[in-house]
Amino acid sequence: MDFSEIGVFGYYFDLKPSGGKLRKESEDFYVEEQFDSLSKKEDGKVLILKLKAKNWEHNRLLRFVARSNRVSPKRVYFAGTKDRRSVKVQYLSIPGIKYRDFHLDDVEILEHFYLDSPLTIGSHSQNLFVIKVSDSDPETLLTNCREISSEGIVPNYYGPQRFGNIRPVTHLVGREIVKGRYEEAVRLFVGYPGEDRFADIRREYYNNPDPLKGLENFPETLDLERKIMEHLSREREDYSGAIKQLPENLVSMFIHAYQGYIFNRILSKRLEINKSLIPGDIFRLDDEFVKVNILNLEKLNSSLKRGEGSPTGLVIGHGTEIAGGKMGEIENGILEQEGLKSIDFKLPFGLSSKGERRNLYLRFNDFEFFDSTLKFSLPPGGYATSVLREVMRVDEMANY
Repeated sequence: MDFSEIGVFGYYFDLKPSGGKLRKESEDFYVEEQFDSLSKKEDGKVLILKLKAKNWEHNRLLRFVARSNRVSPKRVYFAGTKDRRSVKVQYLSIPGIKYRDFHLDDVEILEHFYLDSPLTIGSHSQNLFVIKVSDSDPETLLTNCREISSEGIVPNYYGPQRFGNIRPVTHLVGREIVKGRYEEAVRLFVGYPGEDRFADIRREYYNNPDPLKGLENFPETLDLERKIMEHLSREREDYSGAIKQLPENLVSMFIHAYQGYIFNRILSKRLEINKSLIPGDIFRLDDEFVKVNILNLEKLNSSLKRGEGSPTGLVIGHGTEIAGGKMGEIENGILEQEGLKSIDFKLPFGLSSKGERRNLYLRFNDFEFFDSTLKFSLPPGGYATSVLREVMRVDEMANY
């Protein structure tokens, strides 16, 4: 499966492929949340857990931490989601409880303390990455690292982790939910085959979506799929109810993945046309959005070249503004191809999304390169694969 499946086609730089593969060992991909400051309180009402976890999928980690602390997963708050195939240092917050020691395989509790309020999405200042690239051409890798570090910018694509590296299905499920086709959403979530050991049993369900037969075949480790099939074995046609068996944040992730897929397609199309600003762009400078026209074009292009601000692309929702000019044509054209209108994201079950304007370009900091290892920091919402894809030039998602 290659990047085209998640809407990613273009590159920013014109470089030779270095090749390579990430995560030969989990320790080859390290990510750590970093905060500018956390005001620790001895009498705080919110428990903060600083965890070091190896090979834990985000929602599964939340469920097991919640179970170990005898609370609902809905009460576990976090600043961001992290890659499963990695060693990650991440903060989780749980209001209204005191610390109790617990044990999970491949999870180390580095620290616990208290705050007055829970963590929120994006409340950390940055993510630090240390990533080893295996099986690459070292000289080309070095040349490419020097090239991109000189400009400090890459396309701000949503990475494979948003969609599932081995089974890129989340945006497909999200598309069906947005369009109100819950039966197909269930069929895709349970049965869409990936490149793992469960491909055959998933494919059997996909071709013949029988929940009773599926319960015979699916192992206990696929607990969410089993919850859906258990519901359908009782309520055979209640597909919207089956989707509601899933954690709310996972269902929200489906919607966000579909939005990410559309953004990726928009960004890919834009890279074909112009990497600089064009009239009609909506340019983000600090916290201000500026509409680009022929009068301010040169000034804002100068800001962009100095590393200040970025043109933005549409993350479709019911409250987002579409750009003008050529960029607006790109955004409207892809929405038309998807058969979408903004109002479609006024969804039931608390899933509505206003959308946003997302930077087309991602800037990274503190870039270092040594022994086929890259070290750099990204702001919340930035994907390390956006940096590594520009360096490696490998389109097979399994390599990341």
